[in-house]
Amino acid sequence: MKICFLSSMHPANDKRVHDKEARSLVEGGFDVRHICPGPDNTRQTVDGVQIQYYVSGNGLRGRIFQLHRLYRLAVAENADAYHCNEVDSWGVGVALKILNKKICVFDVHEHYPSTFAESRFPKWAQPAVAGLVRLVFRLFLPFTDRIVLAKRTVSDDFKCSDSKKVLVQNFTPMDGLSVAPDKSVRIATQRLTIVHLGLFSKVRGWPQVLEAMAKTDDRVHLKVIGAFNDGTLDEFQSTVSRLNLVNRIEVFEWMPFNEAFHHLTDADVGLIAFQPSIQNHVFAMPHKLFDYMAAGLSVLMPKQAIEVAPIVEETRCGLLIDPADPEDIARGIEVLLKDPVESNLMGRRGRTAVIDTYNWESEAMKLLRMYEELNLS
Repeated sequence: MKICFLSSMHPANDKRVHDKEARSLVEGGFDVRHICPGPDNTRQTVDGVQIQYYVSGNGLRGRIFQLHRLYRLAVAENADAYHCNEVDSWGVGVALKILNKKICVFDVHEHYPSTFAESRFPKWAQPAVAGLVRLVFRLFLPFTDRIVLAKRTVSDDFKCSDSKKVLVQNFTPMDGLSVAPDKSVRIATQRLTIVHLGLFSKVRGWPQVLEAMAKTDDRVHLKVIGAFNDGTLDEFQSTVSRLNLVNRIEVFEWMPFNEAFHHLTDADVGLIAFQPSIQNHVFAMPHKLFDYMAAGLSVLMPKQAIEVAPIVEETRCGLLIDPADPEDIARGIEVLLKDPVESNLMGRRGRTAVIDTYNWESEAMKLLRMYEELNLS
């Protein structure tokens, strides 16, 4: 069976699309392709996945105008199934279903109605816009064979039978555990290293994190690994200087996950600071949480994240904080700084929970079974 991933925005090296889903399907014996944005129109094979790049348009208008090209590239692949990673690429998958009798799968990564409405429209118009997005979902669903859900909280937007939905959560692969040995307990006089992995921006909490850092002991240090996706890196750096944090904060550009994971193993605490003003953050299921747990880190996690805050509470792998309150973030940091034994135990509990439950390998089996069933139907 040939499976083609369609992306209007997700890049070739996307962690969920490539590192988890596509690679797992290749290992399961499927012929896997990925049509995605890139610097040119070339092809290459990475980890057994054949990738077709295309130069994407800029902004929403550019994405709309590129859909015809994405459709033509998809037809040229002549795959059996098309796995769509955004709402607009889902539209292409629906066209392939109607016109070419292909299997159409939509992979739901985000809470799209609120994300689209909040990012482009004034507050008074957002409920109506979100409703229109849900109407599009209703129109597309009859022409969709499966809905793959990255988290439970997005399920209610898809009014179809449960048999059509497959929950494939964004847990972490267990192959990283081999480079994350159990940590020795940090003595109370040593510094505490916090790490923030992945995209960082104002809505992901860097202003509040820096204010919290300024309120904590000089032994607290922060590593930021990843890109600033809202163009505020210069502002971040100037704020670091203004708050006299230059010697306590390191910023690393995006790097392959295996390299980033080694940085995690050298840290003590994993941080997530999604701001609660964004509804998608309330429904967030950040895969970095499970990366932190696999690396044996204690975690600081927003208490409003209804999908994953219960996991932190149940596994006792970290502390829940109010990410909008720098004082509360600082209090959480100070607790972990002053009690290295408990911080270490939190990390051990998180690591054990990944081994027992929250690992990608168990989720990948659901994806493989889904495509095996579709192949037989």
